Amino acid sequence: MEVSGEVADLVVKEGIQVTEAAAKLAGKGIINATALLVALAKDSHKVVGKTNIQRLAKEDGEAVILPLKTSDLKTFDKLAKQYGILYAAVKKKGVETGVIDIISTVSYSPQLNLVFEAMGYARPQQTKEEQTTKKAKSRAPQERFSTGRGNGSTPSQTITTNDKPSVRTRLEALRAASEQTKSTSVRIPDKTR
Repeated sequence: MEVSGEVADLVVKEGIQVTEAAAKLAGKGIINATALLVALAKDSHKVVGKTNIQRLAKEDGEAVILPLKTSDLKTFDKLAKQYGILYAAVKKKGVETGVIDIISTVSYSPQLNLVFEAMGYARPQQTKEEQTTKKAKSRAPQERFSTGRGNGSTPSQTITTNDKPSVRTRLEALRAASEQTKSTSVRIPDKTR
């Protein structure tokens, strides 16, 4: 019975597990440090949550403004951080309406819709411009437009078998033309030295 062999195996196994856990922690730390460095390089110290309008102006895309009840601001803030929304809350000075405007960019629109629906707000009504389909009818019909099935030709354009010239007659005409050119051609003697 060798106790020293079993102990050595156990020590090696524990060492490998500790090394594996350290490597996982180091990998997660590198990912978080990289995200922080990218955010600092973009001069965006805030990635999600409430920010100011100057920070939102640096974001790409046009602004989206949504009204929110003042009493729902804390709930919205919690959900916005959870869904990764960057926004600014703006309240008119001197006027107490009970409504705060949430300003964000178009890139956060899906998350904003999700948060507002989770809070019980109604989905905004679509205007006629948004309801139009991508494949609207063109203003001018195509050249070969046909209302029925088919290849687009009209009955007046069809060719009957009587109107078509015969292939044999065409071949005979081509042979006669080639023989006429042969008889009128002049032979030029080859020059030799």
